[in-house]
Amino acid sequence: MPTTTGASAAQSPSTTEPAGPDTTAAGRADKAAHSVRELFGGRALGVPGTLLGAPAHPRPTSPKAPWHYWWQAHLLDALVDAGFRHVGEPARAGEFRREAHRLLRGITLRSGGRVTHNSYYDDMAWLLLAVGRLAELDRTLAGRPDVGCLDAGSALLARLERGHTADLGGGVFWNTRHDVKNTASSAPTALGFVRTHRRDQARAVLGWLQDTLWHPERKVFHDGLRLVAAGSGTEVTRLDERLFSYNSGPVLGVLLELADVPGTGGGDRAHLLGTAADVVAGAAGTYGRELDGRPVLRTHGGGDAGLFSGILARYLADAALHPGLPAPTRRTAAGLVRGTADALWSGRREFDPAVDLSAPDGTAPAVAGETVAIFSPDPARHADEAQRPGVPVELSTQVQAWTVLEAAARVDRA
Repeated sequence: MPTTTGASAAQSPSTTEPAGPDTTAAGRADKAAHSVRELFGGRALGVPGTLLGAPAHPRPTSPKAPWHYWWQAHLLDALVDAGFRHVGEPARAGEFRREAHRLLRGITLRSGGRVTHNSYYDDMAWLLLAVGRLAELDRTLAGRPDVGCLDAGSALLARLERGHTADLGGGVFWNTRHDVKNTASSAPTALGFVRTHRRDQARAVLGWLQDTLWHPERKVFHDGLRLVAAGSGTEVTRLDERLFSYNSGPVLGVLLELADVPGTGGGDRAHLLGTAADVVAGAAGTYGRELDGRPVLRTHGGGDAGLFSGILARYLADAALHPGLPAPTRRTAAGLVRGTADALWSGRREFDPAVDLSAPDGTAPAVAGETVAIFSPDPARHADEAQRPGVPVELSTQVQAWTVLEAAARVDRA
């Protein structure tokens, strides 16, 4: 489970808009897409036909620098978001689709030739979800999924099924040491089970999450359950009571998608949607705050935690658009997504890396003179304060901002 750092003291970001970039929700998402691709995108191990996101900008020079498998999974999800957003423009959508496939090849190559060459079930669950969505984009644009997607998805699913056991009462292990089961692995795996028609398994994992890790007063999920000792037929466990925003996201996705399964009974559907409304309320109460009169999501700093609230925003957008949820719940979800997107956009720093000395690694945009944006890891602080010029910018925080802006564009479009 990633270590996180607390958010710094709030300071309202600037609302000054520089001239030039499109300020519609879709235009903001396009700016984020362009920025992440230009500042972080490159070949995996120098191999043509591949793509991988550098862990930071400027790019680390050491070949031993970490590459963060699960950051790449969320980068893949963001590329798929952009592909679906441009589905009415086949050329643009196809560009994002091709980049997503290059990224999947890059992840495979960097993993030693197998996407399952990973010790963490949660990492593989996130990639399974992204690969499944890429297969759907393939079907939409080309009529059938790419074989590479199908092969990767099958291999990942088989590994995840091995992590879902009856130990500790159920749920999915966090890693191959099999000493922790947590929300971070169980929730995205359950969502993967829903999407691959393993609904009984999804319901079993969901039930374990609700019975074991649900905080009924705050309506959020504790982080996990750790095996402390075992023997003589007994297990001694310890509850990890930490609360992280991303843990609510995929559980919300499981609830909404199970509710939409054809044949789900009226009472069961009402229960699933009622629980989903509780999760939205819990996310707003625990991970939301007010900034300049608008609701925004709290974030958790950098590193792995730099992705957390972007993940939550993805599934809050699903809730905002779900007709089965009560209107106040949809408004709450939409408000958090839009408010966070507005704050991140207002707090960005833009520059032209072809001429601006604050981008010292010499990375130039595809079109000279087109600016890129750096987004703050904290929507309550401007990038000039939270991400000072000259300090390496982490891929995770920028993919988080891109994910939030894509979520807002989806809500706005609907």
